[in-house]
Amino acid sequence: MALGTGAYNGLATVDVWTLLVGQTPSFATQSDSSQLLAALSAGIMSMPAWVIFAIIGFTVVHVCRKRRARRRIFRTAH
Repeated sequence: MALGTGAYNGLATVDVWTLLVGQTPSFATQSDSSQLLAALSAGIMSMPAWVIFAIIGFTVVHVCRKRRARRRIFRTAH
């Protein structure tokens, strides 16, 4: 898609999901308690795929970064 000719049409997250999993996600089975979750999921799936992958990548890099060991000083009661 990036090397093809013509206009660039970005991929939505639902398109990438369909390519990876093989089927489109189903939000049709909604109950009253999961209606907000289904609306949020539908909103996320309509976003461009690079936004979701950027957020996930930044989170993984931040959580898995190498940290220096902290020196802890324990004070004993005198």
